[in-house]
Amino acid sequence: MGHVGAHEWLGAMYDYGLGTRPNRRLAFTHYKIAADAGRPNAEYHVGVFYHEGRSVPKDYGMAIQWLCKAASHGDHTAVYWLGQCYLHGRGVAQDEKKGFRLELAAANKRVIEAQYAVGVCYECGQGVRADPKKAFRWYLAAAKRGYQDAARNLARLYESGNGTALNRQRAEYWYKRGS
Repeated sequence: MGHVGAHEWLGAMYDYGLGTRPNRRLAFTHYKIAADAGRPNAEYHVGVFYHEGRSVPKDYGMAIQWLCKAASHGDHTAVYWLGQCYLHGRGVAQDEKKGFRLELAAANKRVIEAQYAVGVCYECGQGVRADPKKAFRWYLAAAKRGYQDAARNLARLYESGNGTALNRQRAEYWYKRGS
């Protein structure tokens, strides 16, 4: 009947196997219909499908186009993915500073993957001057929300005393949360 929201939901159902077997081709078909109608979440998913090569040929250029549309329509997770593209030069010229700024913007909007990624950038000095204290704070934000990689990195910082006071008990606690 042409209900755009229904196409977006069908995309999610086929994508994640909600009430049916996962079918990425059908997921993409429904996401694309909703994306063509300007639905930001569907635009984001179409971008991710192109970025990852899920049921369509991997095409970073197309991924960037769709992620930019989604970001311009307010999808903060798309902003994180654009940051990843700039950090690693996928579909755009590599620009670590721009990638970091995009990821930081998404992290400030509570995108959990972005919170973790900003921690990595601060720890490694990728696109920003290395700052283990800021890395610690971003890992903690993501780890408290259940992001396991952030919990493991947080534990490692506690264990080494890098960015925070050495604390083996806290390290053990976060290592358990990260497994």
